Amino acid sequence: MSFKLRISVAVIAVSAALPVYAQSVTITTAGGDYGKAMQEAMWAPAAKELGYDVREETQSDGFAALKMQVTSGAVTTDIIHLGSPEGAQAAAQSLLEPLDGNIIDLNAVPAGARSDYCYPFDSYGTVMSWNTKTYGTNPPKTWAEFWDVGKFPGRRALRSNAQDLIEIALLSDGVAPADVYSVLSTPEGLQRAIKRLEAIKPSVAVWWTSGAQSAQLLKDAEADLVVTWNGRAQTVKADGGMVDYSFKGSVIGTDCLAVPKGAPNKEAAMKLIAAMTQPARVAKLTDFIAYGPVNPAAYKAGLIPDERLKTLATAPENAGTSVFSNPDWWLKNGEAAQKAFDEMMSR
Repeated sequence: MSFKLRISVAVIAVSAALPVYAQSVTITTAGGDYGKAMQEAMWAPAAKELGYDVREETQSDGFAALKMQVTSGAVTTDIIHLGSPEGAQAAAQSLLEPLDGNIIDLNAVPAGARSDYCYPFDSYGTVMSWNTKTYGTNPPKTWAEFWDVGKFPGRRALRSNAQDLIEIALLSDGVAPADVYSVLSTPEGLQRAIKRLEAIKPSVAVWWTSGAQSAQLLKDAEADLVVTWNGRAQTVKADGGMVDYSFKGSVIGTDCLAVPKGAPNKEAAMKLIAAMTQPARVAKLTDFIAYGPVNPAAYKAGLIPDERLKTLATAPENAGTSVFSNPDWWLKNGEAAQKAFDEMMSR
């Protein structure tokens, strides 16, 4: 054997002995039951299919975490889970990479839900939930009754964020679902909503900051009336908690997946988003949490049981009295709405 050949054989042997490292991708979710559901139904099986090693981080405020990472030039996450209004805001602030249409089928979702920067994968309702021991068969049936602390006394818990509460406040003041954003587009509309929130503020025992916290409040019966997301309420109810909820007057939104500007593994992130949002996987998400798919293909016969459709915000029988969150309004007015909300909270 020649010296050159011996060297070549030695190089091959050493190379074969070295470990093969899987592509690493970091995903940031909201954690809690929702994050676990996403892992089980979506990104864990997708990662296995692609041969990826996925690391999960959790943030209760994904937008704030995204902005901090991008503006500081220290991006550590490859995929981030956002609400679609936050996705639109992040795109406008150049915090996101454009989605690669050669990898992700951007046309798989309805035209009204499409985004070039944050891929919508499920829908949810911000709903009124209540302790069934406290109210029995006579809970509040409308947001106006939720505001009626005389007729329906009890500890209330609301999200410490303007999003969704602005719409709910107007519904509580008699504004029809179809007219909410028309009213909010007038000069006095936002102040009308803030005034309603200020009126109920003294009766709010807890201003929660994460979905997991809102679910815990329901589970531990620490609040009698809780504004939360339907998936959180349904999980507590399914686990035997003394909880029920209603889609009447819910605010329906969508969640999406985005790639931060400067993500260290951009192409791999696009591939993982494409794999984890296949119809069967977003349909499988409903096995764990009651958030309905955005992709119509996921509603095909057999993917989601008929009984489960009743727990999804976008099911026809549930969406009739709802308000669909308007990302364009939040993009234009989100900062002003949050500032007005924060000022109200500090008074």
